[in-house]
Amino acid sequence: MTEHAVVLQGHLPLALGEWPGDAGACSALMADNLALLRALLVMDDHPASNDEEGHEGLSNLETKVDLLLLLVSADIKGLGPTPLSYACILGSADLYWDCSDPAIFPTAHSKTCIALFLRPRIAMPLLLPGTMQPISAPAGTSDAHSRCHLHFHLDSRVQESLDRLIFRHHRRAVARDKDQHHPTNE
Repeated sequence: MTEHAVVLQGHLPLALGEWPGDAGACSALMADNLALLRALLVMDDHPASNDEEGHEGLSNLETKVDLLLLLVSADIKGLGPTPLSYACILGSADLYWDCSDPAIFPTAHSKTCIALFLRPRIAMPLLLPGTMQPISAPAGTSDAHSRCHLHFHLDSRVQESLDRLIFRHHRRAVARDKDQHHPTNE
C-alpha cells in the first residue's frame, strides 16, 4: 500500500485546501507549516531539564507564540468547523486516505492542496500541496476509487520537521504496542 516504513496513521480530518497561487503564497504556506510542525514537536516534548532550559526554552516559547498567532489568525479568517475525518496514512512524501466518495477530491494527476489536521483540537491544518496519484485496486477487489493518494512536495525545513514528527509518533506507537503485549509486573 505504501512504500514508507515509518508512517503516522489515524483517523484525521482533511479537506481540500487552497492551492498556493505564486512563489510568495507558497513561501507563506511553508512558513505556516513550519510553525505548526515546530509547535507540535514542542508540545510533544517532555519538559526540559534544568541543563536545557536556556536557549532551547526560549526557542520553544517563540514556537508556542508563533502557533498562538497562527491560531488567532486562522480564527479571524473564519476557518469554520473541522472537516470530515478519514483513515489516513501519512508518510514522508505521500498521504493516503480512504474515502467513501472520492469524487469530492481531484482526479489522478491533478495538482491540489490537502489541508490535514494533525491535531483536530488545533484548528490549524498542515497544508500539503502536491499531485493526486492513481491508485490500483487491491487484488480481488473493484474498489480502487475508495483510496486516495497525494504525493506532496515540501521545502526542506518543513520536510525535516514532518519527518521528525512522523518518526516520534511511530516510535511511541511501537512502544505502546510493546507495552500492551509485554506488560511489566509491578
